[in-house]
Amino acid sequence: MLLEFERISLSTELDKKIDTDLKDIIGVLKAYEDLFDINANDIINKFYDMFIIDFLIGNNDRHNGNWGFLLDDKNKYSFSTIYDCGSCLNPLLDDEDIRKMDDTEINNLALNTYSVLKENGKKIHYVSYICESKNNEVTEALKRVYSKINIDIINEFIDNINAISDIRKGFYKKLIEIRYEILKKCYMNI
Repeated sequence: MLLEFERISLSTELDKKIDTDLKDIIGVLKAYEDLFDINANDIINKFYDMFIIDFLIGNNDRHNGNWGFLLDDKNKYSFSTIYDCGSCLNPLLDDEDIRKMDDTEINNLALNTYSVLKENGKKIHYVSYICESKNNEVTEALKRVYSKINIDIINEFIDNINAISDIRKGFYKKLIEIRYEILKKCYMNI
């Protein structure tokens, strides 16, 4: 059974709605460690791994209702697989919009991506947050995730999607390649 984080967060503090502020989210994850026999550090690590992947795919909508936990038939909780990525890779751009974009515009689009997650009330700019090592857990997630990214397999996957145009395939590959190179640079600097 899937339990979205939003639903779980409502039960921790009934008088406070947990927004997408990192401090609040991490607080809830730590609060559930004893309640559900979950190792909070493992869950927090997976949460930040998801943050790195969300940057790679340009997901700006990882709100509290589209990530969570799986409950198995033995009442054990685990971090769910990543789901609801409908806001990644700029889905509102149609092929004609993409065709009109030059390399500078695509580069700017790849770089100027913000997470829905906030710190101190402000949305997090992925590139600066990851590359400036503002959060040690994010830096550790970059170390874990970067070596698992295989850009050739990603490109092959995109090439084999029959339901999208070649122009969109090229656009997706460019966006991901730009972000991958950023992750690579950040990784090399740590």
